[in-house]
Amino acid sequence: MPTGDLPMVRILGIAGSPRQNGNTSLMLDEALKGARAAGATINKIVVCNRDINPCLACGDCAKTGECWQEDGMEKIYNLTLSSHGIILAAPIYFNSLNAQTKALIDRHQCIWARKYLLGEEVTDPAIRHARRGLFLSAAGADDPRAFDGALKVVDMFFDVLDIIYYERLLFFRMGEKGAVKNHPTALRDAYSAGEHLVLEISRSLGEVRETV
Repeated sequence: MPTGDLPMVRILGIAGSPRQNGNTSLMLDEALKGARAAGATINKIVVCNRDINPCLACGDCAKTGECWQEDGMEKIYNLTLSSHGIILAAPIYFNSLNAQTKALIDRHQCIWARKYLLGEEVTDPAIRHARRGLFLSAAGADDPRAFDGALKVVDMFFDVLDIIYYERLLFFRMGEKGAVKNHPTALRDAYSAGEHLVLEISRSLGEVRETV
């Protein structure tokens, strides 16, 4: 649990799957339970329930650092930039992320432009050192290389958001809905990963507070 005057750890869960109560969604729910048990406050985004247009490659954000499209992304930007930790859960489609999750990530091009083209800070310097990420994924394929494409995308997404890659839980041979329930450790592992994510963030926040 948080101690002293350390800020409450804020965790954002992103459910990327278009399948309701699918394997990655179930893992995310367990991870968020673990995070909550460790003392975090939780926000959760179900991507398919949000109005998210695809990136139109107009190039305007390269000049302004802002996306002109008026949809559900503005609230999402506020959460992805202000949370201490992000737990992204998404399935593998054709050896990469599913389309809905990829659209959300693509729309962070304006944040990339703000950071790398315009040289602006995109996150709060006071918590930047403590930001962490967790990636949960499942694939129907029986080859662990099925995750390679998705990992490159998630690496870049977390880098743009000033997030240190904390942990990833990847499960293959898990194509059927609900298959994660039959895995001997997957849901328990997800719970522990969410709990440890918050403890790591709290530790990092505490270390800096002690040096001030």
